[in-house]
Amino acid sequence: MTNQESKQHLARKLNIDYSDIANNDLFTDTDLQSFIQMGIFKAWDYKPWPFTQKVKKATSVSTEYYDHPTDIINGSIYRLTMGGEEYKKLDPQSYFKRFEDDSNAQNRIWTEVETYIFVNQNAYTVGDELCLFGKKFPITLSGSSDLLPFSPTTDNYEHSGNEAIVLLAYGEALDSEKKKNPAQAEVERKKAYQILDVLWKPFAEQQALMQSAGRPMFEVPDFFGKGNKNDPAYIGNFRYLD
Repeated sequence: MTNQESKQHLARKLNIDYSDIANNDLFTDTDLQSFIQMGIFKAWDYKPWPFTQKVKKATSVSTEYYDHPTDIINGSIYRLTMGGEEYKKLDPQSYFKRFEDDSNAQNRIWTEVETYIFVNQNAYTVGDELCLFGKKFPITLSGSSDLLPFSPTTDNYEHSGNEAIVLLAYGEALDSEKKKNPAQAEVERKKAYQILDVLWKPFAEQQALMQSAGRPMFEVPDFFGKGNKNDPAYIGNFRYLD
């Protein structure tokens, strides 16, 4: 489903002639776009859908911490590897206490503090590849042909998740100052989340199988061949993946 199609679908639910939206007395095209975008935000945040996951890679340096990637949501990193070895996440207090007890500790551990990622530099070799697995920020639609997130590659790939987004957008419209119908808005949201719950079930089952086999929650292909990660200007940060 494209952005344009989603707004047309929403307009039908609101009994609006989208082809004449410029003359509508209640909603503008900008209003409909805002409702669709809010529907995307809510569906995106509802579950850790595979299309929301991202892997960021960098070449390690001798440092106590790394800046948090700007395109991964803070607090969403669920896995960190260095040189192919997985590190265990600790709360900050436990992490720093480990080095108070032994400044040369070799444990493969890491933690997050504000926008910084601390990785035990005693446990890796400078030059090892650092990989962070986390959740991307939601996409923002602008063009008419932009695809909704449940149609990640082509408009021909339709998905019930897109219908849920439109229902969430419909709920936003009904709850707006222009419609003032919060009761019906809640009904539409419940319909949307029921669709998303059904849609999530096979993903959850697959996730459980992968975790029971000792594999990461999502296996994400290496899509990040951009840039030269051996360039000194990129060492120790994530800019080469932008």
